[in-house]
Amino acid sequence: MTDPTPVVVPPPRPGLRVALVKPDFGVSGGFERVVDRVERALRADGHEVTRRTVDLPALPRRAFGVDVSEAAWAQAPEFFRYAAAVDAFSGEDLSRFDAVVSTQPPSFAAPHPHHLSLFFHHHRVFYDLEDLYVEAGFASDPDLHREAARRVRELDAPHLDDVAWYAAGSETVRRRLGRFNGMDRVSLFHAGLGVGRSPGDPAVRPGPEAPATPADAPARTGAVLCVGRLEFPKRTELLVAALHRLPGVAGVIVGTGGRHDWIRAVDRHLGAPGVDLDAVDERRLWCSTGLLDPDDPLGVASPTTGARSNITLAGAVDDATLSHLYATAPCVVAPAHDEDYGLTAIEAMAHGAPVIVCTDGGGLADLVTHEVDGLVVEPTGAAIATAVERVLTDRDLAAGLAEGGRRRADATTWRRADAQLRVALALALEHEAVHA
Repeated sequence: MTDPTPVVVPPPRPGLRVALVKPDFGVSGGFERVVDRVERALRADGHEVTRRTVDLPALPRRAFGVDVSEAAWAQAPEFFRYAAAVDAFSGEDLSRFDAVVSTQPPSFAAPHPHHLSLFFHHHRVFYDLEDLYVEAGFASDPDLHREAARRVRELDAPHLDDVAWYAAGSETVRRRLGRFNGMDRVSLFHAGLGVGRSPGDPAVRPGPEAPATPADAPARTGAVLCVGRLEFPKRTELLVAALHRLPGVAGVIVGTGGRHDWIRAVDRHLGAPGVDLDAVDERRLWCSTGLLDPDDPLGVASPTTGARSNITLAGAVDDATLSHLYATAPCVVAPAHDEDYGLTAIEAMAHGAPVIVCTDGGGLADLVTHEVDGLVVEPTGAAIATAVERVLTDRDLAAGLAEGGRRRADATTWRRADAQLRVALALALEHEAVHA
């Protein structure tokens, strides 16, 4: 979690007029919390902040300055939606502002000489997830998707080059900027917690429902927890596969998304009598469209009788409920593939819950040191099940991971994030001096 910021600069003077630029996807999640907190921090520093949003679902079917026919749009909807969004952001008039802070892609296309991009990811299906997206079957024409990816990168390149400074959400994201764009104007911005403590507070300390960490403390008696959107490639299916190897262990999955019905069907399928878990192609479970296809060779969509489940799909929950689940969980499993950051892991650590992530977890794996503040395992149901069992049966290990996790979470505060934001904004304002 080191910060590669190459220059120390004084914070920006108060009174700047800042445009906070963001696409509106019509949903509210963890990133919306981050943007709200960034706006409060900028205002607290004495800046005038104006939100400039683009309603992406309402954009007309128009890209590259021309109307796109229904037939053409249907061939590559992801590509044309993205191109339309780039057009919308690049056409914004932001000249009255002293600085621009952009957020999700493609808001980095907003033109301004003093532009700071809070960069958490590219449009990933055209970058680091390109191959997985094709493998999963999302692209009806793989060659067309790969050509679309090439063109998106060409479309993005000049806009990315025009950004004065980047504040990357993790080391993983910083590496992606280097890999795909040769970008080195990058410092880090590690967002603080969204659930469990106030800005600047130390990590959540044990209360009545979350006892202290010594090995002789009472066991945490809640369910094994997984928190995140039910989307590709969060790989919630791997937790389902793991818990079916531990039928006496309860699990709770918090989150909503387009794969809800698929994950429930996977749960029923793996809980059916006579299923050989060792014979299940787990990659097919998560590297798929998540659509219930009656002709699916895995049989996931087929009616199942006698299925048993130890898993609750809790959907969306309020902050108090989520904090309680964190505080009582014996461990939190975050199985996502190549995650941008891994806020779930930090929130689990702050609540004293040992966290289990996968070796290919990207930002999640960056956050965890194996057997110090969590466990890093292979991305299989068997490996995750073994890790859960270790935490449940080895009290000394669980206590050590909990304490190590609290130490890691103690370093991830909004106070620190605010300081990183100030440095990045100052570097965006000094762009011409830096590159003189």
